[in-house]
Amino acid sequence: MYLSCTTCCLRGRGRDEIEETFRYAPAAGYRHWGLGGPFTWQPGLIQWLDVQQIKQRMAQVGFESLTEVWTPPIPTQSGEAVRVGVECVTLSGRVAAELGCPRIVQTAGPRIAGGLAKTLEGLRILQDSLADVPVQVCLEPHVNSQILYPEDYHEILAALDPVEFGITVDTGHFHTAGVDWEALIRQHPDRVYNVHLKDHRGAQSVPIGTGEIDLARLVGVLNEVGYDGPLALEMELEDPQNAPQYVADAFQYLSNLLTG
Repeated sequence: MYLSCTTCCLRGRGRDEIEETFRYAPAAGYRHWGLGGPFTWQPGLIQWLDVQQIKQRMAQVGFESLTEVWTPPIPTQSGEAVRVGVECVTLSGRVAAELGCPRIVQTAGPRIAGGLAKTLEGLRILQDSLADVPVQVCLEPHVNSQILYPEDYHEILAALDPVEFGITVDTGHFHTAGVDWEALIRQHPDRVYNVHLKDHRGAQSVPIGTGEIDLARLVGVLNEVGYDGPLALEMELEDPQNAPQYVADAFQYLSNLLTG
């Protein structure tokens, strides 16, 4: 396992969170990063991302890899909304591949009656549309979205290619929703492709090591099932002015967990 710093950790400071990540994460020790923010979650906006500039900045600051690119959710409201959503996610997948990134992070639209069927419809179309794109789709839970509970994952994973579709374990969303993340990991150990590592008090993101989530247990369980992918740091804090220090503290805390 290795550490990655996602751009959301340095959001809310009145500056470009991508450039803030380039500035602070390598200085703290991170050699990998994850790309989120408005360019990724607003449908279609990623087409305006300057891929070559991002590559150049990665090399300049010493990042070795981009571990994930977030995507817009695939809506659950209608068949037409699903189709348009899949087109936007496919665009994100192609941009991720241009950046040399092997994973995209996908979540679903709002949780509504019949929403899981629409989500599966969209993911099946996405499976075909990304057939020639070398990325894995890492399905992330979001509170109140159609991908959240173990039964959602059981049905979705049974229907999709096990090479191309897996799980993003998000400790924050699972904690907020009361989902037993350890049980889910043990039920689908070979489908865990990505981890969003957060600490929380209740629903609030807090600095790593100061909340209620047993991160040492998480690392232990991931080791037991043979996970060797990224631990992508996510923090969405009430005091973003202190984010650079929290990012540095998290690197030390998590490095100790990984080597302890």
